[in-house]
Amino acid sequence: MGAQADANLYFSASAENLVTQQFVYNSPPSVTSGPFTSAGTVSANAGSVGASVTTWADPSLGMFKALARVDMTGNTEQINIANAVARFDLSDTLRFSGPGDKVQVTWTLNYDTVFAGLGFTAFERVNQISHFMQASSFRDLRLSYEVANPDYDPTATCTDLGSDGYYCPPETFAVITKEEYAGKTLFREVALGGPNGIYTNGDEDNGHYSGEITLSLLLPTDVDVRLNYTAYNGVTCFHLANCSLSSDASHSDYLGLRVADGASFSSAESYQYQGLAAAVPEPASALLSGLGLLAMAGWARRRPSKG
Repeated sequence: MGAQADANLYFSASAENLVTQQFVYNSPPSVTSGPFTSAGTVSANAGSVGASVTTWADPSLGMFKALARVDMTGNTEQINIANAVARFDLSDTLRFSGPGDKVQVTWTLNYDTVFAGLGFTAFERVNQISHFMQASSFRDLRLSYEVANPDYDPTATCTDLGSDGYYCPPETFAVITKEEYAGKTLFREVALGGPNGIYTNGDEDNGHYSGEITLSLLLPTDVDVRLNYTAYNGVTCFHLANCSLSSDASHSDYLGLRVADGASFSSAESYQYQGLAAAVPEPASALLSGLGLLAMAGWARRRPSKG
């Protein structure tokens, strides 16, 4: 088998108190081998502005958990920034085996996330800067593999288009790449609109969101199937004076894989993708130690917004 599996757990917390000119950024090195964990709560505190994140992952199980919080209080100027984020990226190469040349496989993406603290009262814009808060939790799975091109013609040729380059018709390629995707995004942005109104982006709001995304495929046997999986959880309060926002995915995301009876699969790193039930929480003592005692914050790159 060719490419090897690669896993990366990234997490950071940052706080910018522009009233007192305190700037704290806490971005430990990414974890690229087990145990995949932030090893407790990672926090950043700049006076009344703070951020914290706690996260775990298990590549073998396809599991990701994270609790991200930001808090800022006590200032009268709407200019402080806070951000907390955790992200898990996994790449792998799989091969499926079975009695025939194709095998039925089913991927499941379980999620369980709670958004809290979204919303604020309209106020006068400060020096035309942007004011917003965001909560975001997403997971996506991408698969790709190559199969023989049934229309391949070894005598077919590309056409020289001069300054426009070359055009190669489909029959000039011996193989074609197939791609599959499944994902679920939970997102909400609350922002100050002009002149002093509020507008929102995203379909979610404060509340509990859980479910399962399913992707069923008929995949070829004895062919490298490249897998890329990302799970993300983060919150941001940007240019605000008061904000207490959290995205709790501590009940986690799980990536599962089932194959038809009589079939099997192997991964470059012997990962199992067991897709455990999303409702199973991490022990509270591991997750909540120190949380609620910390003020938290930071700035994350935001989506373009209206106004």
